[in-house]
Amino acid sequence: RATSQPGFVDMPALSPALRQVALYLPDGSNPRTREFARQLRREHASDRALVDAVLRWFNTEPFFYRLDAPPLGRNGADEFLFDLRTGYCEYYASAFAVLMRAAGIPTRVVTGYQGGFRHRGGDYLLIRHSDAHAWNEVWLPGSGWVRVDPTAAVSPARISRGARDALPGRQGWFDAEW
Repeated sequence: RATSQPGFVDMPALSPALRQVALYLPDGSNPRTREFARQLRREHASDRALVDAVLRWFNTEPFFYRLDAPPLGRNGADEFLFDLRTGYCEYYASAFAVLMRAAGIPTRVVTGYQGGFRHRGGDYLLIRHSDAHAWNEVWLPGSGWVRVDPTAAVSPARISRGARDALPGRQGWFDAEW
């Protein structure tokens, strides 16, 4: 059984303490991302317009979804957004969070599972580790916490078909080379 509440607003007011947590960035981290956020803020007065602009940027710039991306260093958002531009959902969600926070938009990273399938031999949903996913929520005035998935702007197939189908030329997840 499931119940839908499409009009539900998650946290219509954000307390000062929660706002501080959702805007926190370590001092001196990711200077290029912070500068880009300042530029975006000058161009987009509303938070929603800024979020949409970043999603369009992810969609139109040469960003790629790959599960075998190299690890990031101390300024991971800078490295990912301006140099590497290749990664999986955690790369997109974390870089998006840094960018939004630097622009003054409260943001959190959400992890969970996206996908799975009904098991034919029983009456249950089979969810594997490969169905794990990371996305974001931004807090917008009047809307509360709103789900945003930057990975979907880059790799819609990852979202619509799951990680197993996002590997080109492979017959599922387990045939991948590690």
